[in-house]
This record gives sequence, structure tokens and C-alpha cells, in this order.
Amino acid sequence: MTKDTLNQLSKDALEELGRTKGLELDKRFNKAKLVSKIAALFKKEEKVYHEDDTNKDGIVSAEEAAAGAERRRRRRLGYC
Repeated sequence: MTKDTLNQLSKDALEELGRTKGLELDKRFNKAKLVSKIAALFKKEEKVYHEDDTNKDGIVSAEEAAAGAERRRRRRLGYC
């Protein structure tokens, strides 16, 4: 997600998005700081991906990459 997309979200939505990525945000901070923290997290996730997470065009979605990583983790731990 880009910063422009994140800026369109409310503080509550940013906090919820952060929780889905394992990042706990404090809504007492201003929106710009929340957006920069989540944007940094997405940028970090874009660099680390598995080839199974790419679509037919070779593009990696952060949500798909996170879901794929979770599926691989669960398989490794024997949940699936």
C-alpha cells in the first residue's frame, strides 16, 4: 500500500490494519506518524516474499505475501 492510500484511512482503520500485520499502533500519535509506521512495515514486507506469492504478472501483494507466509508457517508447525 502506498502512503496516499494509507492517508485515506481513518486512525481506527490504520490501527486495525497494523494489528493484522502484527504491529500495535497507539492512536494518540498523529495520523502522519501512524501512516509512516505502517508504510515502513509494508515496504519491509515487499522486500521479503516467496515466489509462490506472486501473481501471473510477477507482482507481489503485501496481503497475499502475508497470507502465504502464514500458511507456510502453519504447515511447518503441523496445523494443516
